Amino acid sequence: MLSRSLGAFLGVLVGAAARLRRGGRPLHPRGTVLRGTLRIDADPDAPGARPAYVGPALVRVSRAAGLPPPWPDVHGLAFRWQEDGRLSDVLLSSTGNGRLGRFVLSPRRGAWSGWFTSVMPFRTGEGPVLLAACPTAAARGGDAPVVDVVLLSARAGGPWHRWGRLTASAVDPEGIRFDPVLHAPAGLGTYPWAAALRLPAYRRARRPLR
Repeated sequence: MLSRSLGAFLGVLVGAAARLRRGGRPLHPRGTVLRGTLRIDADPDAPGARPAYVGPALVRVSRAAGLPPPWPDVHGLAFRWQEDGRLSDVLLSSTGNGRLGRFVLSPRRGAWSGWFTSVMPFRTGEGPVLLAACPTAAARGGDAPVVDVVLLSARAGGPWHRWGRLTASAVDPEGIRFDPVLHAPAGLGTYPWAAALRLPAYRRARRPLR
C-alpha cells in the first residue's frame, strides 16, 4: 500500500533528524505551550459541525524545522481539550486557504501572517472535512505568544464555514505531545491511509535514541 510505504519512509527521515539533533525533538523543536480557551460554535451548515463546547485548552505554537527567526519555517498550531474524559488533539500547519493551497505547506517568517489547515482531511459521516485557523487582528499584531484565531471547516474544495474560536496567552511548561491519530476529536476520525502516513513518523519522534 502506497501510504504505508510513504509512512515508513517518513519515519526513517524523522529518525535521521532525531540523530542530527542528538536526541532532541526531530519535529517542532522550537515552540511555546499556552493555556487558553476553546469555543466550538459551528455554523449549522458547517462541515464537521458538532455540539457546542466551551472549555480550557492547551495550545502549542511551534516551528516545524526549528529554524531560528527570522528564517522562514513551516509553523504549527496544535491544540488539545478534554471532554467527558476523552482527549482530543488537532494539529494545523501553515498553508494557503484556496482550493489547492489548503493542502500545501507554506514556510513563512511569522506565525500569524497567514492561515493554518489540517492539510489531511478528517473522516466524517459527510465525507472528508478539513479544519483551519485564521488569525484575528489581535494575533496578527506580532509574534508574541498570544493566540487568537477563528476556527473554520470545509469540504475538500468547498467554502470555509465558522467552526469555533481559540484563544490563549498564559504560558505553560513545555513537554506536551500531540497525536491527532490516537486522539482524533469525536466525530472527526482519521482515514486509514492518513494514519499509515503519520504514525511511523510520530512513533519514531517519541522513541529515544539508542
